[in-house]
Amino acid sequence: MSNRKALFFIHCFVGIAGFYVPAAIAQGAKVDVCHIPPGNPANAHTITISENALDAHLDHGDHIGACDPTSTVPAGDPVRPSPSACACPRAGVWRVTNLDGWMECNVLGIKRKLKGKDNNDGAIWILNDDCSTIFSEAYEKDREDVIMDIGRECLFFGVAPGEEDGAEAIFDGAYRVETDEFITGEYYMELSGSGMACSGYRPFEINFLEPLSEKDYAKLEKKMQKQLDEAVETLEEHREQIDRYLKETNGGKAFGGRNGED
Repeated sequence: MSNRKALFFIHCFVGIAGFYVPAAIAQGAKVDVCHIPPGNPANAHTITISENALDAHLDHGDHIGACDPTSTVPAGDPVRPSPSACACPRAGVWRVTNLDGWMECNVLGIKRKLKGKDNNDGAIWILNDDCSTIFSEAYEKDREDVIMDIGRECLFFGVAPGEEDGAEAIFDGAYRVETDEFITGEYYMELSGSGMACSGYRPFEINFLEPLSEKDYAKLEKKMQKQLDEAVETLEEHREQIDRYLKETNGGKAFGGRNGED
């Protein structure tokens, strides 16, 4: 991951556990898969993907066919709410505003304040009918795209891996969809390697600006599909890193994590 891309995560469209192809825009043959998010098996849900992405999903534990709605949730796992009971963001153009946060590294021995108020824009797409998975697509080329899956208490969670000069990086975030036009969120960042260990925290807000342009919709769908295809390859390479982080933190840190409480 380049330094410019790493900065995007610090600027807020936080991480993901996986990228999925929405049925509405997948090209060619499609297949239903029961997706089981790493570290959050209670969030298992059915998605429709391109057959080109099938192998990647099977490799990390998903299985072909719809999830069994009668299956029980293992003891101790968070209970996933009914998405229909949760607010769903509008598909369209959104703006991120970062708030004050902090970062500290063991090589510096000090905590540094991160000042907020810088903005960046992107699109939010709804990837399935029940709004259990949303995709945040960055408009700026040096910023990353992210996927968020719904979890406990109507919160959306995601983790994204990265690498900077040989150091491993994890960006762990969560969204609280306050209304269909307003999201609050936060992320935690961990960076380690070559004797260095850094951590950071940043809260943020995301505001709806306008619907996606109907005139350019077909072109936007095509661009989105390309971004998803490229991203899934990168993320699958870091699957072990994601799984290790979720295990070490008991489900992540943002908003108390997938297994925690606010």
